[in-house]
Amino acid sequence: MLSLVIPIYNAQGIIQNSYNTLTRYLDAADYEYEIIFEDDASIDSGKAVLKAVSRDNPRVRVFSHYPNRGLGYTLRQLFGRARGDIVIYLDIDLPFGIACFKPLLKEAQSVDVVLASRYSSPGNKIPFLRKISSKLYYLLCKALFNLTVRDIGSGLVVFKRRAIEDIKLSACGFDIHIEIFTRLKEGGFRVKEVPLPYRHSGYSTFSILRHGPRIVINTLSFWLRRLR
Repeated sequence: MLSLVIPIYNAQGIIQNSYNTLTRYLDAADYEYEIIFEDDASIDSGKAVLKAVSRDNPRVRVFSHYPNRGLGYTLRQLFGRARGDIVIYLDIDLPFGIACFKPLLKEAQSVDVVLASRYSSPGNKIPFLRKISSKLYYLLCKALFNLTVRDIGSGLVVFKRRAIEDIKLSACGFDIHIEIFTRLKEGGFRVKEVPLPYRHSGYSTFSILRHGPRIVINTLSFWLRRLR
């Protein structure tokens, strides 16, 4: 079974369309699946939309928490709730579409984790500031942790269940991404990055100016803790 885990924050305007797109594809492909949403104390009316779709589909489970705790906390909650053999973390705006599900799941047959990559595909149009900041963060993480994953903050990652169960995560913010891939490397799990077409939707819970400095500080703190 597939467990699709989707963190939500102020996404009222795109939840319904993304949900419709996902379920049409999954039902047509005849996948056994569950969709788990977790709302991170949104201040819009997204929770009402989530409750409506969960009433109509028994495969959908909806959770929320308060106050706002960050992406890392939300993802850790979602991972703990997932019941499938394959756990798919994806952003609600579906930046890679859904046609890539089948090839990514095929890749996952031979490795433990597969992630969709924006930056390994040269044709993708990514805002300049986002592209530069991501490149700098990648170089920092490569220097500190010797990681080769280019799209550390990918919005589409496929995990075999044992990979999720065997790594211990504690990050609450956006630095959850570097913690995930560092723990996977330490655990000897096989990770494959697949270049895919990417569509920048304009929706994002991440702000370079607001969250960027905190990510760098938390990443350096994580590195220092590992040294000890």
